[in-house]
Amino acid sequence: MKSQAHLLVYRFGPDADYEGRLVGALERIEVDGGLRVLDILFVASAADSGEIFAATLGREGAGGKVASLIGFRLDVERRRQLTRRALAGGSADLIAALGKTLEPGDALAAVLVGHDWARAFDDAVTRTGGAELANTFVEAESLTSLTRELLDLAGSARAG
Repeated sequence: MKSQAHLLVYRFGPDADYEGRLVGALERIEVDGGLRVLDILFVASAADSGEIFAATLGREGAGGKVASLIGFRLDVERRRQLTRRALAGGSADLIAALGKTLEPGDALAAVLVGHDWARAFDDAVTRTGGAELANTFVEAESLTSLTRELLDLAGSARAG
């Protein structure tokens, strides 16, 4: 059974005003149980010194993620502690490479979200004898706006 995940990556400039919005959004992602935050990486460059800070927050409950992110934002010593932990946890090369892409004051957030609902649906399709034709994220509000894509997929499955 395949694991469904969605990678989200965002960049922030030095004027970003976090005010807890990101932490609140992370809490809301897991509330309904259909989505699960699998991993989070936040890398930031201090505006005054260019010092690189990082936090990796995976495999702990949402409460642990929230507490760590709040401490990361508010306390420089907590940022340094979380950075040491992130560097020791196997992400050192990735953090260093991402840090080089940041200007002082910039930050980058990467979130890996697991789609638990998709795993359950995929299992049901497989047990029913169905086959996946597409698994992609699209920007659309209705299937009718994806008519061409749907016809292409249906046609290619029929030809194959």
